Amino acid sequence: MLSLIACIASMSIVFRDAIVSGFDLGFGDRADGLIEISLLEHWRSVFTRAEVWNQPLYFHPYTGTLGYNDGYLLSGLIYSAWRLAFDPFVADTLTAFTYKSIGYAATLWLVRGILRWNWGAAILIASLATISNNMFVQSGHAQIQTLALLPLVASFAILAVRAESDRRRGALLWAASAAALMGAWLLTAFYFAWFAIYFVVVLAGCWLGVAGLWHPAALRELAETHWRSSTVFAGVFAIAAIPFLRVYLPKVRETGGHDFILLYTVQPIDLFNVGERNLLWGWLIRGLDRVVQTQALPDGWFDGLAAGGEHITGFPLLTFALLCAAGWRVIHRRDGPRFARIFALAIAIGWALTLRFGPVSPWALVHDLVPGARGLRVVLRYQLFLVLPALLLMGIAFRDDLTRLWRRRPWIAGVIVALLVVEQLNAAQPTQLSRAAQLTAFAAVPPPPKDCASFYVVAARRGELHYGDALHSGLYPHNVDAMLLAEQWGVPTINGFSTFNPPDWNFAMPDALNYDARVIAYAQQHGLQHMCRLDMRDPVPWRQL
Repeated sequence: MLSLIACIASMSIVFRDAIVSGFDLGFGDRADGLIEISLLEHWRSVFTRAEVWNQPLYFHPYTGTLGYNDGYLLSGLIYSAWRLAFDPFVADTLTAFTYKSIGYAATLWLVRGILRWNWGAAILIASLATISNNMFVQSGHAQIQTLALLPLVASFAILAVRAESDRRRGALLWAASAAALMGAWLLTAFYFAWFAIYFVVVLAGCWLGVAGLWHPAALRELAETHWRSSTVFAGVFAIAAIPFLRVYLPKVRETGGHDFILLYTVQPIDLFNVGERNLLWGWLIRGLDRVVQTQALPDGWFDGLAAGGEHITGFPLLTFALLCAAGWRVIHRRDGPRFARIFALAIAIGWALTLRFGPVSPWALVHDLVPGARGLRVVLRYQLFLVLPALLLMGIAFRDDLTRLWRRRPWIAGVIVALLVVEQLNAAQPTQLSRAAQLTAFAAVPPPPKDCASFYVVAARRGELHYGDALHSGLYPHNVDAMLLAEQWGVPTINGFSTFNPPDWNFAMPDALNYDARVIAYAQQHGLQHMCRLDMRDPVPWRQL
């Protein structure tokens, strides 16, 4: 009962704006939110009208364009189920709700059912992981919700290792389940699936080093012991990753991936940057931000705003202090469980590689040497991945101490727990997408004429305030509206905007005098005929080129 109450309370905190607005407000904004929903609508079209699975209806006539962005496979499955009863915007919010529910339940299972810790620790860790400050502030990026899969993958892996040690057949099933889920995760949200693989690689390296298993004889014995489950995992993962590789390898060859961007590595202040609207520590971040803005600091140390944007990925101060203390205690405790030391070292080493020191970051080596690292731009998001591992490490170090304190001085333990919860709360509003406003805008757009084989957008709305600055206004509104309208009508569009765009994409600034000329040149280059033009500001919105 207590776990259910804590779950309801946690969900109420995360979805408070959506609930208070009557499910009018959803996560995301006018740009990223609509891009994500258009991809979810693509998967619904795949399941309902046999649309080509790796070919959304934007960037026409290019093929395999799913590979320009995250794939959203599992999100599309969940979303499509909700779309049976709800419109796209409510279904999108309920998809996030489903992920959060899975994450809470899976964390409870991991901590209580798999690790066999006490209920108090399980409920506290599941609640803190659900309401974590950094994940809430960044929840406008829908991919973050897929971190709900991490406790599931971890549980499957632990069960596979345990069953293998006991020579039970269940090891193969759990290994196969972990591999299949990882393959699907890659095609859903590459960032966090890659971070999971990266963490496992670092963990394996620490294990081999600490346990002294790096020499050939030990490695051979290890392979002989675990060859069955390892072979099953590798085989299933190879098969499950085929769709991912089919989608993304051609686009990696085409685009080259992301360049290394120092700005998006972890500054010292980012370790505990909870944003200026955090209820407990916002004053500190505001003060540090003033210092950063007014003082002449060395180049490269504080390039990003201390209180804004992608840099709000840090841990609240009490959590961060306890995490550092937990890491120190576990690593230096020689009589403790060896795997606990390995786990703490993996967190410390993997995290340290994301840091930057002035104009230098060790992540530059990871970016250049590790497969898949070029697919990442915002390395700061690794701190979001670390939420669950960090809470587990704190549990390893302090759960017995907290249990004893709860029995002897319950009011002190209660204050500590309350502070851990309160410092996660943030007054930021990542729900910026109004369902009513968007439905009204899209309902006003008439469908294209029947002889339109494809279309492009100059303006899909008669009147709209600029999106951000002039640069972003010229990039996003008409392109992302076209993406969602294309899925709504089942008619492809040459417009679109994504993490990467096709090599001859040139559809920014639709009010420029040469916009139509650029479209005509593109249509001629690709042999497109019967293309229609949409401008809702004209008395007759549609006309054919």
